[in-house]
Amino acid sequence: MRSTAILIAPALFALGLGQAMAGNYTVGVEANDYLPIYKGEGGNYTGYARDLLDAFAAKQGHQFSYKPMPIARLFDEFAVKKSLDFKFPDNAMWQADIKKGANISYSMGAISVTEGLLVLPANKGKTLTTFKSIATLRGFTPWPYMAQIKSKAITVSEANTADAAIKMGTSGRVDGVFLNTTSANYIMGEVLKTPGALVLDDKLPKEKSEFSLSSIAHPEVIKQFNEFLIKEKDMVSKLKAKHRIAE
Repeated sequence: MRSTAILIAPALFALGLGQAMAGNYTVGVEANDYLPIYKGEGGNYTGYARDLLDAFAAKQGHQFSYKPMPIARLFDEFAVKKSLDFKFPDNAMWQADIKKGANISYSMGAISVTEGLLVLPANKGKTLTTFKSIATLRGFTPWPYMAQIKSKAITVSEANTADAAIKMGTSGRVDGVFLNTTSANYIMGEVLKTPGALVLDDKLPKEKSEFSLSSIAHPEVIKQFNEFLIKEKDMVSKLKAKHRIAE
């Protein structure tokens, strides 16, 4: 009996360590309709990001609860008040001033999107000097156009929702709309029922942005997520196909 107890104890100890790796975490997410990537409203969170994060959590034994909130408040809760375990999406370039001094761990990109100016088809090909106004989502930073914005050559109007920003472009209230093409095309086709109303002008400045999972308190879970994205790349590809996401 004595020798049996000695053998069982290490096994129970190892099991306890394994269970300790799992946790209940709060993920701060954007209260925006940015389908097919994500949609957060009324306390609900859906889309590719939800499916991906849920699949990761299930694989590791974690429990994720999602907390949608406006972008400005989300950055404040995450980086200043530190009331959230994770933030998605995130990128080291976003709101760098707010996050200054916070030791944030970022995952590899869970999805890569192209962000640029969407214009009326008839206006595609115009030079940047003809653009006087653009729209984007409140809290977003149109990085490729910051020089023109700082010099006041271009003014920025912020919309509360992506479909509202798109409508500003289709109505001619602004010269272009800065959004990612994956979500913009989905919203125009599936929500507004106006596919192709705006098109990406790929001759104008654009950028590839990585949407990452970030954390201040749990860098070890970010490492787990990176390993998941690599090992489960086939699953990730299937989720992207399910949500009709082409990078």
